[in-house]
Amino acid sequence: MWARIWQIIVKEIIQYRHDIVLTIFIFTFPVMQLILVANATAADIADLPVAIFDRDNSALSREIVQSLVNVNTVTPTEFPDDMDAVARLLQRGDVWLAVIIPPDFAADFETGNRTAQIQIITDGSSVYGGSSALGATEGAINSVLYRQFRQGRAARGRVVPAVSIEPRMRFNTALDKRYNSVPAQFAFIVYQVTLIVAALGLVRERELGTLEQLMVSPMRRRDMLIGKALPAVVIGYVDFLLMLWVLVGVYHIPQRGSWAVLLGLSLLFIIAETGWGLMISAQAQSQQQALLVIFPLMMVDLALSGYLVPVENMPLWLQALAAFSPMRHYITIVKALMIKGASLANLWQPALALAGLAVLMAYLSHRFLARTFE
Repeated sequence: MWARIWQIIVKEIIQYRHDIVLTIFIFTFPVMQLILVANATAADIADLPVAIFDRDNSALSREIVQSLVNVNTVTPTEFPDDMDAVARLLQRGDVWLAVIIPPDFAADFETGNRTAQIQIITDGSSVYGGSSALGATEGAINSVLYRQFRQGRAARGRVVPAVSIEPRMRFNTALDKRYNSVPAQFAFIVYQVTLIVAALGLVRERELGTLEQLMVSPMRRRDMLIGKALPAVVIGYVDFLLMLWVLVGVYHIPQRGSWAVLLGLSLLFIIAETGWGLMISAQAQSQQQALLVIFPLMMVDLALSGYLVPVENMPLWLQALAAFSPMRHYITIVKALMIKGASLANLWQPALALAGLAVLMAYLSHRFLARTFE
């Protein structure tokens, strides 16, 4: 009995030795996945960019700015000159929040003639990051004001100075968590469907034994690539349209931006993921092997997309790697279009990155397909 069992074990080892792709996957992908996901999600929220519009320019307002510089969670990176510039920074997603210090803030704080006010406008499209930035900013400002009051700069005879910190959530005033999670989940499902359908195209032909017939046919490699890509693109786009209807009609997620831009950039994203799926399909020896590669890849892309934690909070090498993830750019586009009502002019950077990745994926999938047919 033990001899027969040993023969089966040896047979399995030989099969793994001949199946190089699967063997590499078993021993390297889980380790890579753990390293990437752990590095992407383990760090605390830090260095979130904020804007400061200081109209007072007093010693007190400058001390508030310095206190924000000293906080790990946020980093003042923009100093706009007017409210229009503040709105543009929030619209483009360049900052997580903006602190507006009005004129005569220090005088109002010290004399008590009027209530000293500070306004904080937060990007509510990302509830997690926005709330973290808001809490850290309020804490830093309150610590400065309390210290100043204890030092005797408040008006005499006042137990507590009249100070009002007015936080406002832009784009999501009710802090509805669905505005953050549902559009990202929607993008991830479009990614899943497109990648799986594309990745099983060529490998299905290999399993059915029809790939050899295609290889000896007079069909050009480009025609083969287009023929395999188009069904995946159509299926992915139809699923996208159905889920978009559910998103807007059932869950009442607003679509404040241009429908044409959303539909066009979504098609670009689906084309990019189709090319990625065809590369996997060209290398996999079976549908099972293709799926084994896809699922850890999905976890890595999910971690790098900014869905779990802000990309800005990741290590620099992971931020560079995230730049090559189409889903990272697509989630940015979907949230900006649907929640913020952004225009194409605001989204030219992620749109250009998505277009470049689509071209790159198409080229690489053509090269991988040509290598398969050699």
